[in-house]
Amino acid sequence: MELPAKPRVDFSRKRFLVIDDFGDMRSMLRHMVESYGVQRVDAVASGEEALRLMAGQDYDVILCDYNLGDGKDGQQVLEEAKHKGYIQFSTVFIMLTAENTMQMVMGAVEYYPDDYLSKPFNKETLRRRLERIILRKSDLVDVERLVQQGKLQEAIQLCEKRIATRPANLREFQKLKGELCLRLGRYEEAEALYASVVAERAVPWARLGLGKVYYHTGRLEAARSCFQDIIEDNHNNMEAHDWLAKTLLALGEDAAAQACLEEAAQRSPKVVLRQAALGEVAMKRKDYDKAARAFKKAVSMGRHSVYRDPAHYSNQARAMIHTRGKKDALRVLGRLRKDFPGNDIAALHAALAENAVLASLDRPEEAEKAYQEARRLFQSREDRVPPELALEMARTCIANGDVEEGTELTRRLVRNHHEDEALLRKVQAAFAEMGMEEEGRALISDSRDKVVKLNNDGVRLVQQGRLEEAIELFDEALQDMPANKTVNMNTAMVLLKYMEKHGRDDHYLGQVRRCLDMLREHAAPESSLPQLQERYQRLVKSNAA
Repeated sequence: MELPAKPRVDFSRKRFLVIDDFGDMRSMLRHMVESYGVQRVDAVASGEEALRLMAGQDYDVILCDYNLGDGKDGQQVLEEAKHKGYIQFSTVFIMLTAENTMQMVMGAVEYYPDDYLSKPFNKETLRRRLERIILRKSDLVDVERLVQQGKLQEAIQLCEKRIATRPANLREFQKLKGELCLRLGRYEEAEALYASVVAERAVPWARLGLGKVYYHTGRLEAARSCFQDIIEDNHNNMEAHDWLAKTLLALGEDAAAQACLEEAAQRSPKVVLRQAALGEVAMKRKDYDKAARAFKKAVSMGRHSVYRDPAHYSNQARAMIHTRGKKDALRVLGRLRKDFPGNDIAALHAALAENAVLASLDRPEEAEKAYQEARRLFQSREDRVPPELALEMARTCIANGDVEEGTELTRRLVRNHHEDEALLRKVQAAFAEMGMEEEGRALISDSRDKVVKLNNDGVRLVQQGRLEEAIELFDEALQDMPANKTVNMNTAMVLLKYMEKHGRDDHYLGQVRRCLDMLREHAAPESSLPQLQERYQRLVKSNAA
């Protein structure tokens, strides 16, 4: 009789979370892991309970059933836990399931669990899987700690030190370094790393990383070729489909992008963001039936998802205007208001879409009422309105005869997001759709030129040592463009430079903090952001008056 292998992992130090809606299965899993020496095990019946625990407690290992009954399923637990940062690089997440349909399997692996285990299984099978994964990820904790502290450059340096020793889990450190470089916009370093890995072995994550570098650096044809090659080798690589679709959209090949997303959605239909992306490109191509169906799926699948979004409801209603279901569009918007009570952004989505639907139904008085509600909501929350929604507000103003107001809103939008090429393409498309193509092109060009000139003038003043003048210039720019990433970055830089030369100033420190908060909130992929944060922290801790 073969004896169980000697444990290679000290399980007594690990904290486990077991998620299964069947009490007997929870008990069985608890007994299994306790037999390995695990002393700390939490077991819950629902995804909602699990996420509440994860919000307040770090877990080393999470065993999650896929089908959790009513509420969130295992895929939604994993996507939300990753989205909110509850799962770290060293966390082990294993998906458990008694089902093996293609739709379920594809959904389960979309957000990259560490493993996937079909029921039934015995305790030795589970133990071997756990040991293999834990050993592979065991020395990522130090890097993880630096990332949690926001010290991303130090995390990259530690990855480089570990990579130089060629450890058994070399690929884990290489993959982690690549992700951090992409996060910081250090595309040359990321490309060199991914290319070196691919030269040794064409692993999918490194090939995908190369494609992302090509995309972010504007080498769209190279990105297209890279993602197409990955898909040709493995049609079930859904992330490559998503990135290929983004690349095709950037190349202006909307029909091909829609076909790519349709194939991906057919293979793995349970991803909310993919259904929404399919709806957007179908809407852009005036393929309204497919757009309405895609947004309907995004609404349905998003019911228990962290990616539930009022835009999916409003876009479904807008698509329905052009289908036989026009009269049902108002019901969709009624459900939007019901599902997001007390949410001003959701109410703005609803009011804007109601204006369009009611106008199409020839109900002008009700349409005007919805328009005025939208204007009131927008004016009270303009600084918090997402860019795409602000564009919809501008378009609605123009459609309702307030051309000057809508044009000014668009001008502010472009100035705040002058480097967002995807958004600018949407602005241009919106103007073209309204028969104002030349006006849109001129507005975008003039607004971008103004922002670029302003930033160049400010940087020139800094280089000449005229810091007070630079501060005044960027302060005025922030009043006009509070969400512009480049202006916020340069404002923080010049204020820090001034204080490092002349001493701490609490008013300026407050301005720097607001700039850095905005940059973090908008996930600006700038390599200088961590440096600015470190310089800010040094000044905060200083004793200077």
